[in-house]
Amino acid sequence: MPGIRSPRTTCAAALAIALTALLAAAAPAPAATSSCSPSGDYCLGAVKRGGVRWLMLSTFSFSGRVQVCVTTPTDRRQCRRFRLRRNGNLWTVKARWSRHFANDGPGTYTARFRYGGVTLGEPVTFTVRR
Repeated sequence: MPGIRSPRTTCAAALAIALTALLAAAAPAPAATSSCSPSGDYCLGAVKRGGVRWLMLSTFSFSGRVQVCVTTPTDRRQCRRFRLRRNGNLWTVKARWSRHFANDGPGTYTARFRYGGVTLGEPVTFTVRR
């Protein structure tokens, strides 16, 4: 019948409203090693696997090239462009940090991702200990 919602649809809508209200009321969060867009269209990360630091982006909603910029603890900024590659149902970038960006020693590094001239989400950070 028109106008009648299933319990599942009603629950999903209530959850979406509650999460939106919670996020709007929350104080700005510090930068993280990974994050996803509020819509879930893309996720960004600076993850370490097997001793290797990877800068990653996964999306199902766009393809082409992305720009990744890394700012070092000494405020040196380097930007590189990477092609999104098909990985199953997703488009992904997986860039090895040590191969493409400067290591200025210990400290906090910040990575920003851009697509079509627009910055994607909040920066992701990672720390180099030595």
